[in-house]
Amino acid sequence: VRLIQKGRLEISYCWLWLGVGVAAPLIVIRYDWLLWFSRQIGAVSPVTTLFLFSILVLFLMCLQFSLVISLQRRQIKRLTQQIAMRTEQK
Repeated sequence: VRLIQKGRLEISYCWLWLGVGVAAPLIVIRYDWLLWFSRQIGAVSPVTTLFLFSILVLFLMCLQFSLVISLQRRQIKRLTQQIAMRTEQK
């Protein structure tokens, strides 16, 4: 939250970090939920479930970064085309 206030982090990125920040202590406090969920998905140990969650979080981060990079590439291309058109007109 402090990084958002300082303008160093976009608000679109904060939701994933806030989710991780809430989930980590929740897993420690409610370890029985982790054990229950591990049994539901058929995991051998709770460590496997945590590893699965970690991979999913990393996947979501990569997906979000890919979306942002794609959007910025399109914006840069559009801007360079606009600049090129303006320099040709002069």
